[in-house]
Amino acid sequence: MTAGTNLLQSVQPPKSLEAEQSVLGALLIDNACWDVVGTLLAQADFADLQHRSMWVAIERLVVAGKPADVITVHEALKAAGRADEDALGYLNAVAMSVPSSTNAKRYAEIVRELSLRRELLKQAAALADAALDRTQALEQTLDRSAQSLLAMGQGATTAREPQPLQTVVVRFMDQLNAACEGHNPAIATGLKDLDDRTAGGARRGELWVIGARPSMGKSAMTLTLGLNVARRVVGVLLQSQEDNDTTLMSRAIAHLGRINLADLRNPVACQDPARMWGSVTEAVEEMKHWPILIDDQGGLTMADVRRKVLQARRQLGGRLGLVVVDYLQLMSGEGDNRNQMLGAIATGLKTLAKEQNLWVVLLSQLNRKAEERPGVPQLSDLRDSGDIEAAADVILLLHREAMRKKDLPPDWKHYAQVHLAKQKNGPVSVLPLHFNGVHQIFSDWHGPAPMGRTLSSNSGGGLE
Repeated sequence: MTAGTNLLQSVQPPKSLEAEQSVLGALLIDNACWDVVGTLLAQADFADLQHRSMWVAIERLVVAGKPADVITVHEALKAAGRADEDALGYLNAVAMSVPSSTNAKRYAEIVRELSLRRELLKQAAALADAALDRTQALEQTLDRSAQSLLAMGQGATTAREPQPLQTVVVRFMDQLNAACEGHNPAIATGLKDLDDRTAGGARRGELWVIGARPSMGKSAMTLTLGLNVARRVVGVLLQSQEDNDTTLMSRAIAHLGRINLADLRNPVACQDPARMWGSVTEAVEEMKHWPILIDDQGGLTMADVRRKVLQARRQLGGRLGLVVVDYLQLMSGEGDNRNQMLGAIATGLKTLAKEQNLWVVLLSQLNRKAEERPGVPQLSDLRDSGDIEAAADVILLLHREAMRKKDLPPDWKHYAQVHLAKQKNGPVSVLPLHFNGVHQIFSDWHGPAPMGRTLSSNSGGGLE
């Protein structure tokens, strides 16, 4: 007998048959309750097997637009071979167990809470067994445990059940109607051209990879995205393995206060300290209530990222929407070689984005071939690409020609390009951007490209 089995046998799993009856009874007397409880509960949340069968029967009837009452549910149970001699009487008793449907949501919350507690007990039992199994690597054990607990912390079950077509259609129609009314589910990047090309911005559940050679502005790009998102009161977790938290803060202050970053790094040499301090104060005042968390741990593993996402959700009260990981090649993990390791990390971050309903942005280096070829980088330039390309929903490749060719005229100084090299649900293209290195800002480019040149319309995105 395992440690986990002993744990499960030593306690009584928490449940409330009365609360389960009350949820089902409320639905039987008022099908409109489904709009409230249908999003809170699933079949697996009911401890009683008979209650599970009743829930499934009610769900199928309601989703199909048919009435779900004592008689229709009984007939559905009979058709499914789930009705015994007492089924009709029990359905009547359940329907009469509640005077009204007013408290249906509260009953459902009780059922869901107890379901999560039962699941937590199972996880504790599994963790006890895993902790004693020395044939498994400790990091793998911690990673799996963190993933399971993180999913529960989000209110999700560890294994999502297949959804009936009718249920998905209803959810899709709700989203479509909301979009038609102007409620775009996208998280805007704050860069107009990029938002236009991505139908409004990023979606929760997506993994975006931003690649560039060193000094092209990867960190400034993610800082721009993070501040633009936090400005809209969407929670942001910035994970930097290269810079410490005060360095990130100095960049954010330079960005918001339009202060020369060099002055913040060496204020003694600042030409106008009074203006600098005034701008610092204004920037701090502007961002002090923004939902941003900064983490500067180096050598992150997937288990670290998951744990920190759980912490961020708790600290931000569920508002977390964007997670930035800077950058992939500094992470560590499992794999027979580096390509496998980094590919597994990218796949893990995509899974995390879906499980936790987040937009995840992963920075990645490009190989040196990107510097040898004229024009913007290509997908093949992703360093140790492996499964990175497959895992990403969107891949952006940053390029500043002025960094590659130092003898270009001054009008190239602020000109940048982002190659939208992959978009799972849209077209690829090359977009011009304005880069202000002094203030660590990416913004939209206005007007023609430097020297009157125009962007190529082909997917390679070279200059004509």
